[in-house]
Amino acid sequence: MTKYYIFRHGQTRNSKFHLPYPKDNRLIKILPDSVPALKKMAKYLKKIKPDLSVSSEYLRCQQTVEIITKITGIKFKKDSRLNEYGEETFLEFTKRIKNFIDEVEKNKYQSVFICTHGAGISTIKKLLIKGKMKQRELPFYPKPGILLCIENKTVKRIDFNKN
Repeated sequence: MTKYYIFRHGQTRNSKFHLPYPKDNRLIKILPDSVPALKKMAKYLKKIKPDLSVSSEYLRCQQTVEIITKITGIKFKKDSRLNEYGEETFLEFTKRIKNFIDEVEKNKYQSVFICTHGAGISTIKKLLIKGKMKQRELPFYPKPGILLCIENKTVKRIDFNKN
């Protein structure tokens, strides 16, 4: 059974102030004040040796995993299936995420680190726990700095934003 360690990119101006992202949001950067929580998360993750570490291609995820890599030494591969939910239909987005999960399960990885976006986290979580996802469930994702550990349809939440 695979254990998933899933986290959202560091906080951006948009996520901090609840602003909508522009249509093309591939180059949105994380805020410096999100770095302390990411460093704490990295220290926690350093104890785990993942079989696979993957991230969205978007800049905010790449900046996030760069911080994690500096502390853990674990390198992340870019995977476009983990990119933000955008121009595609909800069905296309869900199929993209399901394709990623199916590949992970097929390879029988023991532990996987995933850095992605809110909608991706919601979808991964629902597909792993319930086997299906509804569009209205998309907005239910953790804020940056929270790690979800999912194994055997059980979710453990660790908040690294606290002092």
